[in-house]
Amino acid sequence: MRNYSCLNKQIFSIDKYTILPIRDEDKYDIMQWRNEQIYHLRQAEPLTKEKQDWYYENVVSKLFEEKQPNQILFSYLENDVCIGYGGLVHINWIDKNAEISFVMNTKLEAKYFESHWINFVQLLEQVAFKDLNFHRIFTFAFDLRPRLYTALEKLEFQKEAILRDHYFWNDQYINAIIHSKLNHHITFRKAQEQDLELYFEWANDSDVRKNAINTNKILLPEHSNWFTKKISSFSSLLYYFEIDNEPLGQVRFDLSDNNKAIIDYSVSKKFRGKNYGYIILNKAIKALNEENEKWQNITLSAHVKTKNSASIKVFLKLNFQLISKEDISGETYFLFEK
Repeated sequence: MRNYSCLNKQIFSIDKYTILPIRDEDKYDIMQWRNEQIYHLRQAEPLTKEKQDWYYENVVSKLFEEKQPNQILFSYLENDVCIGYGGLVHINWIDKNAEISFVMNTKLEAKYFESHWINFVQLLEQVAFKDLNFHRIFTFAFDLRPRLYTALEKLEFQKEAILRDHYFWNDQYINAIIHSKLNHHITFRKAQEQDLELYFEWANDSDVRKNAINTNKILLPEHSNWFTKKISSFSSLLYYFEIDNEPLGQVRFDLSDNNKAIIDYSVSKKFRGKNYGYIILNKAIKALNEENEKWQNITLSAHVKTKNSASIKVFLKLNFQLISKEDISGETYFLFEK
């Protein structure tokens, strides 16, 4: 196996899936997959064995010795069998960012497209964020494969840009869409007494109050009493989130008498509009499933104002079902459950 001199580690694995420096033995399979999927690739014409051999001898072989190659390619294996390839391409070593490239065995696309994209990118994040300490990775994709966006959202990528009519395909112009992910470190824990003032600030944020059932401003004495009771209650779970040691947001679950957990969440004003509502709520729900028996096998429930389009999108992306539309205190709400 050849090694990349720019990497400290060469092999990255998750369960039965592995990426390792691209192997010559896989080049003709890769050629076949690329030719079968040429419609979504920046490839002008079908590859031949002669062209593939030339590329590996004159381009790929040189990547291993370069300290800052413009691409780092891997074979993607399932139980030691190559089922795809890809890597970091168009690498910008100054700004520490790179584009993601991935092509899988065409026969796997119909049934396993999303799962293999998720597996491969998770492995590639180990390379980009942990080994190379890159700041940003992104995808540049012609708008032809909507399942790709589902996978990227689950991987916590954000839609960054739409390039209108960027690609001429099948006698029509197609958009190109860019999704990206930054090398941010998100952590969370249960809320503590020391968080009281920050929660008070978040609770009185104008957008939070506008979207709350009770829109009145909250006073500090009543908030202090409420917060102290909540963090010590066996019927409430409050998760506090940080991003790179900065306050990011909060998620709260309140257990009701009918075996439902009522959800409340908010994102710090600085980080709104960047998909973090989805990210923190998704992480909190996973954490909830690891709590004691009291919090397992319950229905998750949330009331969202019909005007709150951002939260509606978050719950739909998390596969909540829209149960009903209800009037509460003169406002109209959607009831979401999962």
